[in-house]
Amino acid sequence: MKKERENLLKSIQFTFETLKQELSKFDQEKLNQVPFEGSWTAGQAAEHIIICGDGIPDSNTTTTERAYDEKVGALKGLFLNFEIKFEADPSIAPGQGPHDKDTLIHKIMGIKSNLENVAKTTDLTSLCEDMEFPTFGFLTRYEWLQFILFHTQRHTNQITIIGKHLIA
Repeated sequence: MKKERENLLKSIQFTFETLKQELSKFDQEKLNQVPFEGSWTAGQAAEHIIICGDGIPDSNTTTTERAYDEKVGALKGLFLNFEIKFEADPSIAPGQGPHDKDTLIHKIMGIKSNLENVAKTTDLTSLCEDMEFPTFGFLTRYEWLQFILFHTQRHTNQITIIGKHLIA
């Protein structure tokens, strides 16, 4: 598990630093500008990342007989398939804004720090029983962390595309 922790920490650092770099390319106006019909703004995509990545539902955990990383491949295949389009549930949809770039980046770096702490200090094989992930069931802490990374990578890609449409 030591190597998995190290790799997870590297992935957390890389994923959130990449997101920060992409958001840093926007000025306040472009951050809140819709790039094309049917799209969120970069600010809305960042807010959605914050909503979905702000913690793991792990107040109640248990041991599991299955592999701690059993669902990682399926989560990765789903969330990093950019051909698939999702509609955000209203409970995790971002507001209209306007969004402040410095505030978003500050919150994102706070999430990065929290996730690093979870990755360093908790039992990643524990099954989290506070919430079932739609269609996947209960996830381990390790799987939750991986989901947050895949989800963040997906929306970082979206922010990059938005930037290409808006930033000359």
